[in-house]
Amino acid sequence: MRLFAAVLPPPDVVEELGRAVGGLRSLPGAGRLRWTDRPGWHFTLAFYGEVDEGLVPDLSERLERAARRTEPFPLALRGGGQFGRGRALWA
Repeated sequence: MRLFAAVLPPPDVVEELGRAVGGLRSLPGAGRLRWTDRPGWHFTLAFYGEVDEGLVPDLSERLERAARRTEPFPLALRGGGQFGRGRALWA
């Protein structure tokens, strides 16, 4: 299974990003992209790639402990691009 660690943006950030993304949907070629709905938007912190399913419970527990120890932190979005042969956008 392909895994990654992520945090979810707060609602005001989702709204602001949504306004920017709304303008992108009308650009030429936008129909070829894989658009996700707002509930799927996240900030990827680490990509683990393929992980054996048996390791998931321990990894989940470790990530939960790390999250509980971590204070809120600021994030800033700068720039953007695409990956996955041009089918996915990132900000």
